Amino acid sequence: MMTRNVREKYRGSLCLVLSILGLICLVSCYPEFKNPLPPPPELKADPQILGTWLGTNEAGSKEQLLIFQRSSGWIDVVLIDEIDSKESEDGINVGIFEGYSTSVNRQKFLCLRVRKKDYSHVDPREIGEPPFYIVNYETPSDNKLIIKHFSIEKIEELIKEGKLKGEIAKGQYVDKVTVTSSSDELVEVISREGAGAFIEQDPNYNLVFSRSKT
Repeated sequence: MMTRNVREKYRGSLCLVLSILGLICLVSCYPEFKNPLPPPPELKADPQILGTWLGTNEAGSKEQLLIFQRSSGWIDVVLIDEIDSKESEDGINVGIFEGYSTSVNRQKFLCLRVRKKDYSHVDPREIGEPPFYIVNYETPSDNKLIIKHFSIEKIEELIKEGKLKGEIAKGQYVDKVTVTSSSDELVEVISREGAGAFIEQDPNYNLVFSRSKT
C-alpha cells in the first residue's frame, strides 16, 4: 500500500478514536497524552468491559463497541458506527485501537491509541508516535458501560495553573492540547485534584453502552 494511503488511513483512525469518546471535531477537540497513566502491576483486561456493547450516537445512529483481551493484558477495541445512518454516503466507519485499563484511587480509566501494527510499515518520521487518549469509565451493572471523556477546557486550566505540563495550540474553534507530563505526574495530579478535575461533567457528553444480548 502506498504511504499516502496509509497516512490517510491513520488520519481516519484518529477520527474514530475521537468518535469513541463522543467527539465531533478531529484531533483538536480531545486532549492528547504523550504518556498514559501507568498500567497496574499485574496487567490484565477488566472482565467487566470485555465483549460486545451497543449504543447510539448524538445523531441517533447505532454504534457497536467490541472489546477483546490479549494474553499480555492489553485490549483491542473495535468501534463500528454509522451502522444505520440514513445520511451516510460511504458506509459504516470502523476503527481498531489498542490499550489497557487501569485505576487511580478506585477511579477506572482506559488508555487507548491507534494500533501500532496497523501502520508499522510506515516511516515513523512521517506520522510520529501515536498519542494516547484517556477516558474514565464506569460499569454500574454487568449490562452497562459508561464512558466519560476528559475535558479540553479543564486540561487547559490545569496546564495554565502549572499543575500539568503540556502544550496548547490555539485553534479557530477548539484548541489542540497535548499533555507532556510523565505517567507518575498524571497519577499524582489525579490523586490530588480528583478525577472530576479532568472529566467533562455534562452528562450529555457521556457515551452509554448496553451489553449485546446476542
